[in-house]
Amino acid sequence: MRWVAVIGLVTALTACGAPADKGFTPQGAGSSKAAVAAPPATAETVAIADGLAVSIEWPDRRDDMITAFTDSYVNQWKAVASGGADEAYLENVEDEASRVAYAWVSGFARTKTSAKGTAKLYSIRVTAVDGRGAEVDACVDTSGMQVVDAADTPLAQQPNWTKPPKSIYFQVAAVRRGDDGTWRVKFFQHAAFPDQAAKECQR
Repeated sequence: MRWVAVIGLVTALTACGAPADKGFTPQGAGSSKAAVAAPPATAETVAIADGLAVSIEWPDRRDDMITAFTDSYVNQWKAVASGGADEAYLENVEDEASRVAYAWVSGFARTKTSAKGTAKLYSIRVTAVDGRGAEVDACVDTSGMQVVDAADTPLAQQPNWTKPPKSIYFQVAAVRRGDDGTWRVKFFQHAAFPDQAAKECQR
């Protein structure tokens, strides 16, 4: 299938928490500032575990393509909180996205670490649709999060994705509707500071 919106995104891939350092120019990035500034239609906080949550600012129009992305994001954090035992997140991803998501969750499980705080999703929108595929763009803010050890103590050395300016970044998800009618994430890509798309996610 032809992925118009993400065909040129071939830089390093990461999943829900850690943005890539190398930037790119996603479709529609130049016009994203107005979407970031617009007030959300609905704000919802999803509790993941004790001390861990995801705040979602829903757009005026919420559809299955957007829900596929937000479910994937939330379910990956549920998997991290469970130490990798909760594998429901694998139902929301396929192809490259499944490998990236698995690596993200496994990285926490392998080091016996987890996370605390609140991650924020906002300015979520569908920017391109091509048959059974689409591109979902969003802004992510993980500045309110910390990686913790097995005793829930924050690590002395926190990763860059918890610290400004890298903690606020632009997220692209290529989603696809399967034969069963379910939309799943096929591909992830990030644009981190100093990329212009990431700068436009600043509030």
